[in-house]
Amino acid sequence: MGGVTEERTEQDGRRRPRQYGGSGVRRDDPPGVAGGAGEGSGRLADLVEIAAVQHARQLASPRLARYGGRAEGDLLVLPGIAPVIGSTEAEAKTLEQQLTELQVPEYGLAQLSGMLGTDLSGHPLDGPLPELPEERDINGNKSRFTLVAELARRDGLTLRELIARLGAGRGHRVFAGTPEQIADQLEQWFTQGAADGFNIMAPVLPTGLTDFVDQVVPILQRRGLFRAEYTGRTLRENYGLPRPANRHARAGA
Repeated sequence: MGGVTEERTEQDGRRRPRQYGGSGVRRDDPPGVAGGAGEGSGRLADLVEIAAVQHARQLASPRLARYGGRAEGDLLVLPGIAPVIGSTEAEAKTLEQQLTELQVPEYGLAQLSGMLGTDLSGHPLDGPLPELPEERDINGNKSRFTLVAELARRDGLTLRELIARLGAGRGHRVFAGTPEQIADQLEQWFTQGAADGFNIMAPVLPTGLTDFVDQVVPILQRRGLFRAEYTGRTLRENYGLPRPANRHARAGA
């Protein structure tokens, strides 16, 4: 596990070797592609999400590699996941519902307005999304805008329902289950190439984070997916990534 900043901690790893791990963020940290995926239910939804992330990765990696002058293998995808952990699946689902009921709709509406680049304050919470600008006109996170807009339209969500859906994970995947079920999800995404690691976004602090460390990490370690100790001094070294040449020094030579 790594340092916690703004309710999230780094859980990193590469498919070579099959380990997860992390460390505090430093200025020389490697580039990463933050992924986002909406909630799904059932194995089919999980496979669809994994396929979508894999496809996005295939499209984005060559472009990012050309832009940053890096090899495609040096770019890592680290989607966020908000784990809601219970001793049973029913307990986890109950906790998820309790967290949803604690949300403040007015605050969520303000957050959603910023995410969508549209002032939603005058719209009814129990009504649909209003007409939104085109993605190209968004001065911000375009992929998050598209994800949220498509989620609302696909599932026919009202503003209130959309706020509830996004509350815990801020648009990232929320998964409620037992420690074993959450470990299964992370292993599936990791081994099938949808992610190189994860940003763990605990919906409750500090208990959500300590529960993950105490209950999920040991399962991943037993499966050989999370290292027992760090071998490097920096996040870059723990990822096994090379340090790129300094472009500015090269230009001035």
